[in-house]
Amino acid sequence: MKFSTSAFVLSCLLASGSAFVPALVQTPKHKTLTPQFMFGGAGEGVPSEDDPEALKQMEQAAKAMGMSVDEYKLGMKARTRLAKQLDDARVSGGDTDKVAIERDANNPPKHLEITITDAGKALGQEKVSSELVAALKSASEEARKIRMDAQKGMMQFIADEMKSMGKA
Repeated sequence: MKFSTSAFVLSCLLASGSAFVPALVQTPKHKTLTPQFMFGGAGEGVPSEDDPEALKQMEQAAKAMGMSVDEYKLGMKARTRLAKQLDDARVSGGDTDKVAIERDANNPPKHLEITITDAGKALGQEKVSSELVAALKSASEEARKIRMDAQKGMMQFIADEMKSMGKA
């Protein structure tokens, strides 16, 4: 078997020549401003792909409402975000030195904490009762404002997502 040194040298040069060439960088066809993370909660409120029965129920629910599956998923995601926002919100009313209320923004509240201090107890039953009613009213009014803002935010979120989906 005859060995050609020129063929060997030529093959070594070709192989080593590509080692110093930069790799081609492929850019995506469309750029997004928001990074998409694997565990970022993008599927909150919707069933996973691993559960075909839940997906079938979701498709039926979307069809019954006259929506596409993507629109239904968006609605579920928006509802989940709104519920979390209302659950996490905390408002207070009253005087923390006497009678105070802390609550979330749900109506009726899921979190309701009533504080009556010794100074509040010293006011007497009638005064504590009126202070408690006033604290509940002021906390409820603040919760209502937060609910309204959260609902506006949810509608804006849906509008923005619909635009990014190309549906609006």
